[in-house]
Amino acid sequence: MKFYVNILMVVTAWLFCAPVASASEVSDFLEKVNVRTYDCPDDSAIPQLDTYLKDPNVDKNLLIDLQVFKAHWLICMGKNTPAKALLDNILQQGEIDKTSRSYASLTYQLGFIFDVNSNPDRCKYYRQSEQLAKDKFSDIHLSSQLGLMTVCDQEKQDIGIKLGRLFSLVKKYAETEDIASLAHIHNNIGLLYSSLGQMALAAEQYEKSYRLGLDVYEAKNSLAPIISVISAYTGSGDLDKAAIMIEELRLGNLKVNTPLTNNWYHYAQSRHYYRLGDYDAMRKSLASWKVFLNQISNKTLVKLYDWYEAALCLEDQNKECVQAFLTGLESESSDYPTRITKHIYFISFLVKAHMFLGDIEAAKESFDIYANTVSKKEKAQQDSAKVLGVANLHNEIFALEGHLRSAEQKRIQTIVVILFLVLFIICLGYLTVGKSYLKQLTTDKLTGLQNEQAVLSKIRHVKSPVAGKVNALALFDVNNFTEVNSQFGYMTGEALLVKVANCLINVTRDQDIVGRVGADQFIVCLKSVGEQTANDLFNRILGSLSKVAVNQSPNNSINIQSSMNIYSSESGLSDIDDVLSEIRGVLNK
Repeated sequence: MKFYVNILMVVTAWLFCAPVASASEVSDFLEKVNVRTYDCPDDSAIPQLDTYLKDPNVDKNLLIDLQVFKAHWLICMGKNTPAKALLDNILQQGEIDKTSRSYASLTYQLGFIFDVNSNPDRCKYYRQSEQLAKDKFSDIHLSSQLGLMTVCDQEKQDIGIKLGRLFSLVKKYAETEDIASLAHIHNNIGLLYSSLGQMALAAEQYEKSYRLGLDVYEAKNSLAPIISVISAYTGSGDLDKAAIMIEELRLGNLKVNTPLTNNWYHYAQSRHYYRLGDYDAMRKSLASWKVFLNQISNKTLVKLYDWYEAALCLEDQNKECVQAFLTGLESESSDYPTRITKHIYFISFLVKAHMFLGDIEAAKESFDIYANTVSKKEKAQQDSAKVLGVANLHNEIFALEGHLRSAEQKRIQTIVVILFLVLFIICLGYLTVGKSYLKQLTTDKLTGLQNEQAVLSKIRHVKSPVAGKVNALALFDVNNFTEVNSQFGYMTGEALLVKVANCLINVTRDQDIVGRVGADQFIVCLKSVGEQTANDLFNRILGSLSKVAVNQSPNNSINIQSSMNIYSSESGLSDIDDVLSEIRGVLNK
């Protein structure tokens, strides 16, 4: 009996003498380990964090701060479900100070989790966190602003205005040399370009975000933008560059090796093999992916895995497996993210799956959806010209003129007066700032050449040549741009592109049309020239490009490696979009 009493005394003494974390100790810990919303906590801080979370003596406000920090870390690990459960629990307790950073961060994190799953509620939380963080927590405010610009109110604000605001932010943070924020902003510019279907431009922004982030972000978080780079290159049809970036992701993941980054790598790899039609390699990649998929909670990745697995079933002619997928899709349709269900490759798969099972009606229905989606996608890409900010003005004027013709004479006179006043103001604004603004919108900001929308629009309106002449164009591809970016950094890559642009300006004539049509592609169009003259000029341009170099150091320079594809026509060039797609198809083979 005495023995048990002694044990009880020892345990009681240990409980009362166990170290208790002071408020200042916990505060110092949080101040040391906290990071901005667009970075990730260091994994080494988590054991100490969990110790504090288990301490019953920690102040309740500090406990909430610790829990919000833990949720941030869980999101970075791809464990969105437990992160949301933790955040919801904090809200249910109702003890959080709604003026605190933790509450603003909690609100933003909920918006981000909903964003990952394409849930419309994301916008509600982004608006709330933006207001909570205004003039108090700059990183949360910036992240909320960017979320609102890129995924919310797409129809309420002109894309050109959004891009203008984003590039204004780039200028602002470049002046303060805030590299982490700059990387975050470039990523969102990529998202906006993606929404316009301008995948080559999106890839450029994503890669810039990735290169900047390598120097300032926590290791696993620095790999996040590379997934977007790969997606953009894949979406633009440049599978070779996508493969290069997948290999870079593999090498980066060898150092990080978290469940989430492993999921990113095997997802990118599986999608690449799917696009190539290499089902044997895809089968191996999916087997590796499945091991890591169970270690995170990301609905979108789970649904993507299910789709690719069903694609293998279709390849294997496994009717039971394909039918099981379609049945599950029908019963869980509301759980599928729209970024999957509206993807043309997914809809194309559904057409093939229904045809394979002999369900002609379902196949026809899916095909109609596919055709409608492709049509909308093409229209959206054409409508992206509204970035120039002019098309909407013309549409509004034409609509107003139609309204004037149908109105009473007296009302017509009144509105005409108002219209002339409005046009006078517009003209006045155009004469003062409009010309400069329009030039900025049609100019590639890096090289000073016409951007893709502007140069293709000008080429599209080239008239048929005179008898015996041709309209000729050449697409120049800077083959070593990605390698230069990878080895020497994006600044050297940009310097290389500027040199190319200057060379094209110096070699071409005033009447020639010159522009940048992709991250590393330039176009030159010659109007109504002899075919031999055109070929001679294009070869002279290619020769001049071979002499262009960027000085990396006094004893080291990098030469341009470029290739050229030529197209000539005895008619106009209204089909430039098809011509450009065909040339790019040749380049990607």
